[in-house]
Amino acid sequence: MSELSDSLGVSIVICTYNGKSRLEKTLIHALRQSTSFPYEVVVVDNASSDDTTDWILKFASQHDQLSLTRIVEERNPGLSSARIRGIKESKYPLILFCDDDNWLASDYLEIGKRRFEEHPKLGALGGEGIPVFETEKPEWFDQFSHSYAIGDLGMKSGILSKGSAVYGAGCFYRKSALNELLKKGWTSILSDRKGDMLSSGGDVEFCYAIQLLGYDIGFEKSLKFHHFLEDRRLTWDYYLNLKKGISKSFPILLSYQLEDHQDLSDFKKNLLSSFYIMIKGLIKTFILPRNTYQRKVDYVVVRAKFWAFFKNYHTAIDGYKRNQKIFGS
Repeated sequence: MSELSDSLGVSIVICTYNGKSRLEKTLIHALRQSTSFPYEVVVVDNASSDDTTDWILKFASQHDQLSLTRIVEERNPGLSSARIRGIKESKYPLILFCDDDNWLASDYLEIGKRRFEEHPKLGALGGEGIPVFETEKPEWFDQFSHSYAIGDLGMKSGILSKGSAVYGAGCFYRKSALNELLKKGWTSILSDRKGDMLSSGGDVEFCYAIQLLGYDIGFEKSLKFHHFLEDRRLTWDYYLNLKKGISKSFPILLSYQLEDHQDLSDFKKNLLSSFYIMIKGLIKTFILPRNTYQRKVDYVVVRAKFWAFFKNYHTAIDGYKRNQKIFGS
């Protein structure tokens, strides 16, 4: 418990790629936290080409916030690489990953730190996103809002069951847990979002890895952040591409299910089983008419998973063997 004493604080890590147009309100909310402890804002510029770093320095100077704000560069593209850089650069025992379009409620840090003090085994803690639309909400949005880190995914506040994951947006992590991962030689298999590519899954990977260390994952409904959604991200074509990007991680994340398999041979059998299940879904999408939003999504997702299986099969096997070695299972 001493690592979270009142004399220590929270590092807000904001990873951004060409985020100059989105960062102003994000930084304003991050820098207006009402806390009884110190905190810092670390912005990781992930290979931006829009003068993001210069803009942040100017913003912090104009708002007299240079003492709270640090900017570091991560030239290796990919959200996972940017987050690892943020871990290494942060100075406080709790890290909050805040996306460059997340507006934190003023009590976000205070609530989050309190939950970690109450639960010594808590490794990660997620919150609830609330949408803010640039103009109008699409008619299909509510049905698929979870893909935008919106809502509570049906979870109740408290410690979640094993194998659970929370949104990477607005998620707290115990830095000692993340450092333990890095010390063991763990790296994210997925690059997560890279530039304008809509790949995903890195936040789930963090949650799975932390649980394999013996830490808990939690959710707190009173942790609220607004998620600003630009119009360009709210077209139907964009959403289908987003789902396609998420599906391209298949079946890599299965490599973290160590407790579900006796050995590598058993894991390979599970991969084949998941492939057969996916084939059934593929056949179903051929038969059923694509006359609803859900069926259109299913059509895109199952095809993305089909090709991803062949591309990622050996990566998943190598990931399983690596995870066995790292986590001692």
